[in-house]
Amino acid sequence: MKVIVSVILLSLGSLFLFPSCSVSASAKGKGDITAKEWILVSVKSKDGLSNLTPSNDSYPTLLISEGRASGSAGCNRFMGSVTVDGNSLKFDKMATTMMLCQDGMDLEEAVLNIFGQANSYTVEKGNLLLKKDAEVLAVFKSNKTK
Repeated sequence: MKVIVSVILLSLGSLFLFPSCSVSASAKGKGDITAKEWILVSVKSKDGLSNLTPSNDSYPTLLISEGRASGSAGCNRFMGSVTVDGNSLKFDKMATTMMLCQDGMDLEEAVLNIFGQANSYTVEKGNLLLKKDAEVLAVFKSNKTK
């Protein structure tokens, strides 16, 4: 009986000594960006001089789940790996399909370009902001229908 009480007390004590081990990213104010589809609101153009927004028929998307990133860049699909650590992230080994589309290729190039640049993110007012240091590269909104 004393052994069981000791084990319970030690278990409860570890919850107080190591609270950071069980705190989720959303509890820390970073927001959970995994396992939900994000829809592009705007992206910095490839030359960095303007922001581009999707047209009514082309909505780039992003899904981050289990260390993988996938979605649509507007015309082509993309996939690759992603590491999320705190509010840092790194996309790696990104690949795309190679369809030729008549419209929206500047938007698609801009979307694909951010994967090589983004190194952090924040979630503000339900929007995912992919950043390079403090510079916002792209803004996505959550797809609430998923």
